[in-house]
Amino acid sequence: MRIHKALIGFGLLADAGLVALLIAVSGFIFEGPEGARGEISAVLGWSTALLVCILSPALGLYAWRKGRQGLASALTWLPPAAALLGLLISA
Repeated sequence: MRIHKALIGFGLLADAGLVALLIAVSGFIFEGPEGARGEISAVLGWSTALLVCILSPALGLYAWRKGRQGLASALTWLPPAAALLGLLISA
């Protein structure tokens, strides 16, 4: 049980880092602070990634409250694992 708490805690930190990174690069995606003037596929990809980085940990915390620690750990680590996989595939 303690290992799941630690996994979820570090997963939440990793998710927060991904959200901060996505917000930091949003100016490059949206071509400035005016709005979504970038390429539509880039805007949709950015929006989907941000949504997954926010909803997945929230659902993980909900699963934790329902007593499903393994599922909670998996949901919390889904966005960082997907980002790492994306980096490995693109390299």
